[in-house]
Amino acid sequence: MAVPRFLCDVHLGRLARWLRLLGFDTLYRRDLEDGEIVRAARKEGRIVLTRDGGILADGRINSFRPASTDPDEQIVELLRVFSLEGRIRPFTRCLECNTPLRQAAAEAVRDLVPPGVFTVTDEFCRCPTCGRVYWPGSHYEGMKGRIGRWLSTCRGEAPSPP
Repeated sequence: MAVPRFLCDVHLGRLARWLRLLGFDTLYRRDLEDGEIVRAARKEGRIVLTRDGGILADGRINSFRPASTDPDEQIVELLRVFSLEGRIRPFTRCLECNTPLRQAAAEAVRDLVPPGVFTVTDEFCRCPTCGRVYWPGSHYEGMKGRIGRWLSTCRGEAPSPP
């Protein structure tokens, strides 16, 4: 079974970021109108994630309405509903533009990151589309912890504290 590809409407930007963090191909643009969302979903075979009744009622597309308005609860729900738990590939997509990241040599990004970063790591990824550089910095452990809590909750386990 193919890994689902998603399209989040304008109201689900944080959910789109979290799906990208988990490695899922997730289209999100704040300027897409309903008709453009439907066309893009049909053309690209994406599941539309929305709370918009008009989009949900369009029988030409596969759509889903997250029950919660809380992004953390939405992620857990999607992991369950779409059986995504074994398909996550964290830290492999650009959080801004959705492009798969590529490893980058430290010398190639030296002028793009704060100088102190090189005292902590020499592991970098870069987005070939927007140029954004990623590394396991101060937020990395927190993000890994958040992913762990999502997975624990998905499995029905008591999540570890933040």
